[in-house]
Amino acid sequence: MLDHFRSYRPTGRVAGRIVAAIALVSVATGILSILTDPTLEAAGPLADLQAAAEFSGTVVGFALLVAAWGMRRGYRIAYLTAGALVLLAAAHGVVQLRLLSVPLIVLSIGGLAVLALTSTRFTRSSRLDLSPTQSGSFVAIVGVFCYGVAGAYTLRNGFSELETVVDAVYFTLATASTVGYGDIHPTTEAARLFAVSLLLLGPTTVAVAVGSLFGPAIETRLARTGRRVTNHHPAETDRVAVLGLDEITVAAVERLADRTAVTVAASDEKRLRALPNSVDGVLGEPTANETLERVDLGACDAVVIAASDEPALASVARATMDARVIAIADGPTAPEVERRADVVIDPLAVAADATTAATLGESDAAAQSSASAASHSG
Repeated sequence: MLDHFRSYRPTGRVAGRIVAAIALVSVATGILSILTDPTLEAAGPLADLQAAAEFSGTVVGFALLVAAWGMRRGYRIAYLTAGALVLLAAAHGVVQLRLLSVPLIVLSIGGLAVLALTSTRFTRSSRLDLSPTQSGSFVAIVGVFCYGVAGAYTLRNGFSELETVVDAVYFTLATASTVGYGDIHPTTEAARLFAVSLLLLGPTTVAVAVGSLFGPAIETRLARTGRRVTNHHPAETDRVAVLGLDEITVAAVERLADRTAVTVAASDEKRLRALPNSVDGVLGEPTANETLERVDLGACDAVVIAASDEPALASVARATMDARVIAIADGPTAPEVERRADVVIDPLAVAADATTAATLGESDAAAQSSASAASHSG
């Protein structure tokens, strides 16, 4: 048992859940710190730092939730960001000088240890491909924000209760978002004209930018919902689940792991351990409800099924989530598998057709066409 414990390596899913837990504890600790008095009263600059940590600790918690989401997708940048934020959360717990911060400190230290052990689990690079319109919208938001802060601070003598850069940031955000609390207001003509310009630029820029930045992503997501992919080139996927392991699916996992996040569920522990480190392994019967819940099929864009071993897996997968289903089956397949899967591939038929094409001297295109004909699209 001791040897097993020493050889145990947390999965990427475990690391993501721990980061999410640290995020929730950080948010709760920050809120409670605002509502309660510190165990040790600080003085001077440390008192100001302590007060700032009460608020910023909550912000760090929400940022960690975003990082946990990225880790679930296998992004390397999310993993690195989470490491920095967890360290920052621990520092916040120390600065807050409260007994209720102790759980945050302990959990953060443990989280850093888990992150150190799961470094190889997160290898997926994040690519941010923005169209010219989206890039322009992003620049416009940043530009309006800088214009508001710089202008408000420069004209601070023309505003009531606006003295610092933080006040200028607060006024800019309140104005651009049309919240307008009214605690900071212009008292001179120049300040009023500036406020009018910010009222015209701010909401308009934000509305246009949000539409251009997030509209295409929302449209793509809605278009994919309920869609069953047939015989066209597969789209890029965020996460793939593989249910069951055999010689073919093992080879497929090794190739998929270089291009996307992969989670494998199988009852063969030896084969699971032999998979690449970046692959999340779930030990258990692939058809068991508990195993499928741990795989989290609802978050997958595609699922590969060793249907030759477990024909019922296709039905289970299709009934559980909305994703492309690729079943690998030798020989005749059960009608239920063919009906539920988007694609059923017979490796023996593919190999036979490719061999025949090569033997008869057919062209590569003909061989590929023949191989494709050996697969069934649902």
